Parts: sequence; structure tokens; C-alpha cells
Amino acid sequence: MTRSISSHEELPPSFFGMRVMYLKWNQSGFLKAASPTLTTVMGNLIQNQFLSRASLYVMICLIGICTETCQAQPYAPGFDSQMSGGSPWDARQRQYYEQIPADRGGFYEEVSPLDRFLQQVAEQSWIQVDYLLWNLDQSDEGVIGEEVLNVPSPQFGYGVFDRATGTSPTDAIGGTRNGYDPTMGIVDLNSMNGLRLKYGLKTTTGALEASTFWIFQTDRSAGQAPFVFRNPAPSQNPNITAIGTPPAPTLDTTGVTAIPFLLDGAITNSALIFDTSYAVNYSSSMFGTEINYLWDDQRPTNGFHLNFLLGARYLKLDETMTQIGVDSDVTTDANNNDITYFRTATIASEAINQLYGPQVGFRMELVEDRVTFGAQPALTLAVNHIDSRVSTDNLFLGDDPTTTADESTASTTDFFNQDKLSPIFSLALYSKIRVFENMQLYASYDLLYLHSVTRPGQNVIYDDDGDLVPDLYVDPKQTNMLTQGLTVGTIFEF
Repeated sequence: MTRSISSHEELPPSFFGMRVMYLKWNQSGFLKAASPTLTTVMGNLIQNQFLSRASLYVMICLIGICTETCQAQPYAPGFDSQMSGGSPWDARQRQYYEQIPADRGGFYEEVSPLDRFLQQVAEQSWIQVDYLLWNLDQSDEGVIGEEVLNVPSPQFGYGVFDRATGTSPTDAIGGTRNGYDPTMGIVDLNSMNGLRLKYGLKTTTGALEASTFWIFQTDRSAGQAPFVFRNPAPSQNPNITAIGTPPAPTLDTTGVTAIPFLLDGAITNSALIFDTSYAVNYSSSMFGTEINYLWDDQRPTNGFHLNFLLGARYLKLDETMTQIGVDSDVTTDANNNDITYFRTATIASEAINQLYGPQVGFRMELVEDRVTFGAQPALTLAVNHIDSRVSTDNLFLGDDPTTTADESTASTTDFFNQDKLSPIFSLALYSKIRVFENMQLYASYDLLYLHSVTRPGQNVIYDDDGDLVPDLYVDPKQTNMLTQGLTVGTIFEF
């Protein structure tokens, strides 16, 4: 930034002006009055021919010097050149230039080291915003409850006995009703919505990346009915392997939901029966964050790149499964009239997995001017802190309306905490398309494999000793979980 400084310079008088002044002074008698002798001497000298020639030469030299001195100075930038020749000497200015720091505003006189650092960080940074559509699949779609004696597939219907009475449930005309064990497959955990934010900073040796993602809490509900009876069940049919034809299913309108129970730890045919309705409410969410440093391979921008990755990851999987079953009971009033009332029982199971540990991996990219293709596998040696809980309410008995007492089963709760080694494997196959100088479109297929985690549908032990106090407790079952889905987003570069 420059500024101009103008100054007026007094120009020397011309030789003509000096001559006029001399004549005026001579006419006024100033020189004569001041020095008569000097006047007489000068008159004698002028009459001398030699001195006359010398005076002529001196006069010519003075005219040249005065003419050179009186030349106008160059015009300042922006000054109208049309004023040359006709402008007074006072309007002709000489310009000077001084370099001064840029005006930053505020209270700063100069750029501080902190400001320079923050500006450089901003220039080397980028952010990424992604939308996630992932599946949190059920790695174990087995039955809910325990095994059934001599029935390998109780979900297709079996002869069941009520855990309280030891008899089979009957319909209105006394016919036997089949029991059907619900499975975890009725819960759909696909198409979960989420968001991911990522920040990157380029350094002299590589890049530092930090990201956070959320799979938003999603509630899914499912019911078991209608009941489909297969006799024999596919796993019991010896002809399936030979002819490859499953048995024809039959719609069972009188079936009941039967959750198999153990009897003092032994496998039996007894079950907790719900003859009116049954539903599962499943709530799931996932949160994760990671920070990684990737070393630059020092290769040209375009072409193949291989960058090694070192960092850390934290992941939290929070899931809750609540079973709500309605069963009818019959009581007799004072007039020996049968009164039907209903019992609504709940079994709630919660499992929280918190995994954290160091992470190693690498990134492969094929970079061109407009398009980039890449793959990033990584392995996390994580420790999993597990918090599990199971609670029940009104499980075996309902409140008899003919009495003033409350006969419903009291609530129970059981907790369990555990730490175990749970490695995580992640893979991202992605592509980036540059649409503007500082913006790219991003799309990827992401895979997240969790080893040795617990899910709420598998960590409950359905035990019973025959009394009216529920004996359900938590025993987390180790299982594997595969999360995968599509990610699309935008990268903004500063």
C-alpha cells in the first residue's frame, strides 16, 4: 500500500527577471545613493571591450542554467497532463511514495504470530458432511427364549405346556392350541439414518483427520401373528434334502405365542404363554468417533497413493428390546360367573457396548484431476465395556378384579457388567468427484464388523423354578455384528 506526499518547490528567477530588477534599481538611484564610486567603476568596466565580451558569455551561460533549472517536474500519477504549459508554477507538484503496512483494522498494528498460525491452519483445512443409510443387522436371528425339548424349530409350531399349570392351552371348544416361539428375525434393523462430520488438516508430512458419526436412535416394532404352522418343520422333514421341497405351510388361527423357559436350568416343553397379543419394541442407536494421522507417501498429486494410518477409535452401541405380551385369565365372582381379565407382562432387556482402543490401517487412492477412487481398511484393537440389564413387570400374574388386593407379579431387575477384548474391522470403498475448485462430492460403501459384542435379544436367561417369583437374569452372550451401508456427502476445502 502506498501514499503520495506533495511539496511545492520555489523555482529560481530567470535571467530576464534579474535584468529587470537591476534596471529598476539603477533608475531609482538606489545603487547610486548607496555607492557612487561603485557606479562609476561599473560604467568604466562596461565601456571596456574585453569585459563586454566576457559579460556576454556569462549572460549566455546563466540563461542556459536558468532554463534547465526551470523545467517542470514530472506530473504525479493521476495528475491531469492537460495543465502542462498553462498551469501556474504552484500547481506543478513533485510526488513522493512511501510503503506502509496493509490496514488490518481493529486494534492491530501488525499480524501477530498467532494470527499467522490460525490463517495457515484455515488454509490447510477441510470439512466433510455425510448422510448415512446403514443396516444394523441381526447377526443372530434365533428364537427368543430357550430351547424346547425334542423340538429343534419351535417357531414353526409345537405342543406347548403352560409353565404354571403344566397343561396345554385350549380354545373355546376345548381344542389344543399350538405354541409358536417368536424369533429375532421379526425385528427389522435395516435402513438406519445417520450423520457424519469429518475434519481434516494437511501438514508437511501428511494429514490429521477427526470424525464423528451418529446412527440416530430408531424404534422398530414387530408382532408375531399370524401364525404359520408347518408339520413337520423344515428341519425335521427328512425329505427336504432329497427333493428340496419344504412342507406346505398352514395358517393357524388358534395359535398362541409361547416363550420357552428352563425349569431349574433343564430344557423342557414349558413356556410363558400369551394368548391375546405379543409385540417386540426394539430401540437401537450407535455413536462413534475416531482420530487418525495419515503419512504422505511424497508422490505426485495424480496417480496411485498409499498412506499408512495410525489413530484411535471409540464406539458406543446402545440397544433395548422390550417384549410386551397380553394373556387372558379367568376368575369367578361371587355369583359363580366367569370373569375374563387380562394380564400385560413386559420383559425389557438393555445392552450397552462401549469399545475403545488404538487403530492401524492404510489408505489406497487413485487420484486424477477430477475423480478419486480409494479404499481404507482399518483394524481397532478395542476393549469392550459391557453394561447389561434385564427387568420384568407383571410377568406371571395379573391383578384379579374381584379382590381388593394386588396379585400382579412384582417387578424384578438384574444387572451385569463385563470387560472383554472386542476387535473392530472397518472398510470404506469410496469415490470423490471434484465439481468446483474447493468442493467435492463423496460417495462410499462402509462396512463395520464388531467382534464379541452383546445384543439385548441374546443376553437373557429365561429360567424358572416353578414359583411366582421370576428368575430371569442376565448372562451376556458373545456374538458378532455386521453393520454396513451407503454414505453420501460433500467435502468443502478452505
